[in-house]
Amino acid sequence: MGVSELVETFVFAAPGRDEAHALCFESLHESDIGTRYTVCLHPESISAQQHWLETHERAAQSSAEYVLMLEDDCIVNEHILHNVATWRWRVHPRFGAGWLYNAGGSSKGRDAWYTGPKEWFGTVAVLYRTELMPQFIRDAWDRMQQRGIPWDYAISWAIQRHHQIRVHAPAIVEHLDQLPSKMGNKAGRAYRTTRDSFQDEWKRPYNCPNHIRHNR
Repeated sequence: MGVSELVETFVFAAPGRDEAHALCFESLHESDIGTRYTVCLHPESISAQQHWLETHERAAQSSAEYVLMLEDDCIVNEHILHNVATWRWRVHPRFGAGWLYNAGGSSKGRDAWYTGPKEWFGTVAVLYRTELMPQFIRDAWDRMQQRGIPWDYAISWAIQRHHQIRVHAPAIVEHLDQLPSKMGNKAGRAYRTTRDSFQDEWKRPYNCPNHIRHNR
């Protein structure tokens, strides 16, 4: 199976963000994703939450084994698809999704299972196992409606109901924190970047997706 069949990439986007889009799309084109991605732009006729729902439901119909969901204000590692394909943790039985963006540098440079609060932030770049997405989306949507929480809190909670989140290290996606948040988020740099743990040119030198120590 080639990398293009393994992973399908989507960009969750909002209009009026030309600067962010220029930087994001240039980064994608310079990576091994190239032009093989789908931009899902928020139509004016629906709410931001409904756009989130429809984008994720569309991605969940992918024929690829994994879906990479990117927000439109990020830049990516040059070898991001290679690094995903050779990331051994994506095949671990506990793997529900992977955070390729290390929110706030929380993993301290380690590739690790996330162990913090169930409602987490930082869905700038999430790698989903496609077959699990429908349940995650349903649970997250119900959570958003019941509790009025943001989608990143809701989807991270939904993932962790039955699976776990793995944080990729080094970070292979960075958030463009100098640009305004689409939701008006005013969080500072400590939470809106990887705290310099992003590595633009890093490439995993080996491929061992089936050699996992399950006791870790």
